[in-house]
Amino acid sequence: MRDLVWTTILVCAAAGCGSKKAQPATVTEPPAPPIDALVVPAVTVDVSVPDPGAAYWKDVARGSVTLQAQPMVTPRPEATMTEQITVAAVHDATHIAFRLSWKDPEVSEAGGLGQFSDAAALQFAIKDVNATPPMMGAPELPVHIFHWRAQYQRDQEKGKPEMTALYPNMSVDMYPMEFKEAPGGTPEQQEAFSPGRAEGNPQAYPKSGVDEIIAEGFSTSAVQEGHSAAARAVWANGTWTLVITRPLVIEGGSTITVGQDTGVAFAVWQGGQAEVGSRKSVLMYWLPTKVL
Repeated sequence: MRDLVWTTILVCAAAGCGSKKAQPATVTEPPAPPIDALVVPAVTVDVSVPDPGAAYWKDVARGSVTLQAQPMVTPRPEATMTEQITVAAVHDATHIAFRLSWKDPEVSEAGGLGQFSDAAALQFAIKDVNATPPMMGAPELPVHIFHWRAQYQRDQEKGKPEMTALYPNMSVDMYPMEFKEAPGGTPEQQEAFSPGRAEGNPQAYPKSGVDEIIAEGFSTSAVQEGHSAAARAVWANGTWTLVITRPLVIEGGSTITVGQDTGVAFAVWQGGQAEVGSRKSVLMYWLPTKVL
């Protein structure tokens, strides 16, 4: 096993470095070799809590795969913004954790109009991986997607930005979504101004860091209620390092069985390059995955 150079990096809070409170450490690592299959070893520690800097990652082989600009549906990106992604994975017999790293020169967390979030996704076949198209599945051949966004993580850690923070120069008598100035506003009254929440749309509620999505082809993505997966990412020196962890078995979704081969696919969005929706870099095939 080749040695990895692990360097602790202190990431200052967005407001400045005055607090001297360090964020979780990230790593500086040598380039990973290309791989044509992902091997997932078992570990004896709990991997259900995502941790990009966990000690057990030092002993796990990493490999790189090549992505390309999504070519199938419009709007397509003009160029491949993320050409490679480095991957590793482990499991603890109940959960499996995937660690992804890719280059991105800036952190993008969305916010105002025309601003988009950095993001990444894992995709699994729900039925036969050999029969399921890797580009979002097909009718009766669904895929299970785990979609992390930097925007969701920002909202979790710092709180969702209010309209006055996004647009400090705006002027309104009252902004009902924040309901700061309405007398006696109950949660039920607040929901009157949020039709998505009133209708139970999962996209209208606070996020846990990662969306779970079922799709059966292009333009069929349906966000699922509940949050069986978790994600955590750190950015340093122009690189995102993300861990998404999920149960091996998810009722109504995909199942990963120890001792059986499966496949996984990836997608990456660079929000600072106006990537959102179909504008993304993708793996155009199922990466064979051997769960030991």
